[in-house]
Amino acid sequence: MTHYLTRAVLNRRAPEHALRPLLDPADRDTAFDAHHRLIWTLFPNRDARRDFLWRADERGKFMILSASEPQGSRLFEPLESKPFAPVLSAGDRLAFILRANATRDRRSGPQDDVAPGTRRRPRKDRRVDIVMHSMQEQGLERGSTGPDSRAAQRMHVAAIAARVWLAAQGERRGFSVEGLTVEDYRVAKLNRRGGGKATFGVLDLKGLLTVHDPEVFADALVTGFGRAKAYGCGLMLIRRA
Repeated sequence: MTHYLTRAVLNRRAPEHALRPLLDPADRDTAFDAHHRLIWTLFPNRDARRDFLWRADERGKFMILSASEPQGSRLFEPLESKPFAPVLSAGDRLAFILRANATRDRRSGPQDDVAPGTRRRPRKDRRVDIVMHSMQEQGLERGSTGPDSRAAQRMHVAAIAARVWLAAQGERRGFSVEGLTVEDYRVAKLNRRGGGKATFGVLDLKGLLTVHDPEVFADALVTGFGRAKAYGCGLMLIRRA
């Protein structure tokens, strides 16, 4: 199936530009949900099933990889779309960038024991963010100060956890990582409809990879990596190294 890679830029001349603070909020947490809704406007005839990946780049600029070509909207400047069909071979070296919500199954422990006759919690409830969970395992709690503070340790933990996670992704999805830099890690907090907050970690990664199975890797590019894909995670952009 042909996919489309699209660059979309908000139209500053549109009548709706007065709504820019709502469409493209400066607050990064608020922006996840606002951008999620904004990108859907380019697929007005789709049902509830999302068949695209996207990421926000600079303010008001987005990259979208979709199974159907997005439709123009006066909210955006004319879209720049092209078919996405990379020609890949085993041994290709590619530079990549990836924004990912990286998770794994939490190891079972005593806290997971259930009484006879009761139901175990759904498997999805045992998915954990790799960075937050690693910090908990290492006892990096809030409140400490100086070089051993939670904030000071977070990027170090993120670098190690991301390397392990992406290596495992590569084993299953046809590539190996040759170099990796964690440019950022943050915890996004979204308002739930029923109250409270939904949280997820966001890693910004860049590096070099080598393709081993072109077909499997090509499929991974269009299905995405990790979770929170509705909120701008999972899209890996590649170029020849």
